[in-house]
Amino acid sequence: MKVIENYIEDTRNLEDATIKEMQDGLLRETLAYVSERSPYYRERLRGIVGRCGVDDIGLLPVTRRDELQEDNWGLLCVDRKNIAEVVATTGTTGNPLFIALTAGDMERLAENERRWFSVMGLGAESLVQIAVTMDNLFVAGMAYYKGLEALGAGIIRSGASNAKRQLELIVRLKPDVIIAVPSFMLKLSREAEKLGLKPGSLKKALLIGETIRGADMVSNQLGRLVEEAWNIECFSTYGITEASVAFTECASHAGFHSHPDLVFTEVLDDEGMAVPDGDIGELVVTTFKVEAMPLIRYATGDVCFKLEGPCDCGSAMPRIGPVIGRKAQKLKVKGTTVYPGAIENALLKVAGVVNCHITAYSGEAGTDLVRVVVGVDGDVSSPGVQAILQDARSSLKASARFTPVLEVLTPQEVERLLCSAGGRKNSVFKDIRERVKSL
Repeated sequence: MKVIENYIEDTRNLEDATIKEMQDGLLRETLAYVSERSPYYRERLRGIVGRCGVDDIGLLPVTRRDELQEDNWGLLCVDRKNIAEVVATTGTTGNPLFIALTAGDMERLAENERRWFSVMGLGAESLVQIAVTMDNLFVAGMAYYKGLEALGAGIIRSGASNAKRQLELIVRLKPDVIIAVPSFMLKLSREAEKLGLKPGSLKKALLIGETIRGADMVSNQLGRLVEEAWNIECFSTYGITEASVAFTECASHAGFHSHPDLVFTEVLDDEGMAVPDGDIGELVVTTFKVEAMPLIRYATGDVCFKLEGPCDCGSAMPRIGPVIGRKAQKLKVKGTTVYPGAIENALLKVAGVVNCHITAYSGEAGTDLVRVVVGVDGDVSSPGVQAILQDARSSLKASARFTPVLEVLTPQEVERLLCSAGGRKNSVFKDIRERVKSL
């Protein structure tokens, strides 16, 4: 059975009934494919596939990450000779998952990103600097490269170079678009100011890895800081390595669109039941047109919500809101539920706070405790720094509804904490709950 068919040129103008009919067919096709080829799903779906459409998808079992970690290669539906690439998740919530892709899957990956770059207004005349890593099994950098290549745009593969090198390339080559992590964009602006540089060619940025929108779709503090520092239009994106797919904003910045011929989305509560649009739950995805490792109702571990109705751009393509946090990273502090992103956003609102690092650990009774380190220039005992700390406490109490232990280091020392996890990108949050009793 051939899973990869001709792609739909433009899914943005499809009506709801057309989308449903298309997804019904794609789901049945995918279920038949994995039942025949995947050792993992052959057993899981035995006797329950039938002619299931998307309205019946709740009858199918949810695929959990921990189950796949036990039988990673049980997902594989093709011979090893047909594997073109292997990518991996970051492993921040356990052992990384390794995802194989065929040549057809690579085409699908490129098509997903080509469409989004087109929606952003990019074309053959665009020159794009990819300031994220292209190696270490990281799928995103490769996906952006492939998508831009399919679009015909010019590409500057600066990768995970240091700030000075990135700025040198921006000044000399004058790209009009950059792909980067938001916090790194802030680091670039500080470095540019220190070096006396005024790079002015950038008009747009695709920001990955960190949320720059609030639940109301308005830029959060991190997003505002990037927009103000660079005076550019910022697009937010959310990608899922396991599904080889990304959700991205259009020019209306009113939520993250998905391509209905590539993925089906659900948002479920803790009991595995679908929640109404607008309610928060765990994002669950089913992939379409994947050859090597298709996924059926894969629980991503990310908490978000679905958006109802067509986008302001007029498209009926399914949309989700910004990811609020990882389900596994939810903190319960003194009766208050909070995610690390809310703590970071509250701190970045405070003038004088350059960066921060958050550690969660367990108290003696197994309760969640939080330690926050903020990066501030100046002597910690000076009245100015003490005033910044007081503002930080007030901001946390107002926005995150609790006040953690606060410590002050220099921004450079906090930067080293952010890099200490040894992953592919800086990590604001470190979770050591249940490992120690005190810090």
